[in-house]
Amino acid sequence: MENLNRETSQKILDLKSSLPLIILEKQFLLQPRLKEQYSERHKKLYLEDTAFHFSYLAESIAADEPILFNEYLSWAKIFFSTLPIDLNDIILNLEILRDTLASNMNSEMAALTNRYVNEGIDKFKSQSAELASFILESNPLNTIASDYLNFLIDGNKKDALDLILEIVNKGISIKDIYLNIFQATQKETGRLWQMGKITVAQEHFITAATQLIMSQLYPYLFSSTKKEKKIIITCASGELHEIGARMVADLFEMDGWNSYFFGANTPQNSFISAIEVYKPEVIAISTTMTFNLSTVSDLINSVRKNPKTNYVKILVGGYPFNLADNLWQSVGADGHAMDALSAINLANEFLN
Repeated sequence: MENLNRETSQKILDLKSSLPLIILEKQFLLQPRLKEQYSERHKKLYLEDTAFHFSYLAESIAADEPILFNEYLSWAKIFFSTLPIDLNDIILNLEILRDTLASNMNSEMAALTNRYVNEGIDKFKSQSAELASFILESNPLNTIASDYLNFLIDGNKKDALDLILEIVNKGISIKDIYLNIFQATQKETGRLWQMGKITVAQEHFITAATQLIMSQLYPYLFSSTKKEKKIIITCASGELHEIGARMVADLFEMDGWNSYFFGANTPQNSFISAIEVYKPEVIAISTTMTFNLSTVSDLINSVRKNPKTNYVKILVGGYPFNLADNLWQSVGADGHAMDALSAINLANEFLN
């Protein structure tokens, strides 16, 4: 079964460059109105979206985790619901993708792929187009979090910074600010973009502004007595979402660890060399995008095979690992943390 999944995943990736255009042409034959409506830009977007379907499907099958593809299509349902697109066109696209893949595979691969795509289509159909806010009523700083995010949506970076510094001076802990304001508003920013409430430019501004504001709090991070424990935190090669991993690194500093944060898209060779140099007890690898899971697995395999680094404990985190309970084992890690606090607890358990 494992070999079949791996071979099917690779077959899908091999076909990713050639089949999307064939799928588009088939959909034009079935829906001539689309061919009349689509500009070159529409065609380009269709091909890009279809290629994403291939990537997520391949990783889901490789991991033997249908939930990864299902949740991707749930995300897509919410996103496309905000656009002037007939959702039945998306369903037809998936059905054509399924049948076109099947016609280019042996019967075993086709049966496996059909099962995943059919389940994904059912999830797409049943998924609500609404998504609840991530700034919860139970959040003790929910009002401040909302004010902070609204300042940034309006482009008022200074007001957002002043708000954070004000509550620091009032005695709100840095840890609470990270967890209840920065973490909550980053998730909410993603939701607002997904639902078409803010632009990509606004999303990028909010993230960049939050990183700047976090840096203003650094004098508070290094006030604790240092421990001898060291951790390296990185994003997988190809992963561009770094702010969550940076929050984890900062919270480890607050817990007394000496944390080395390497940021987004860290090359594998550089990461391995850093482990040899810094000799951490634990490393943490983050990915937000499901299609980077193979990169995470390859990186872990490289760490395990190197006699100078195979001693280190490995944590993984990020959206796909939060979806699939056993995914961390599939990529060869020692554990998975849902959030920064559980990462710290697990890392301390490793050493005890």
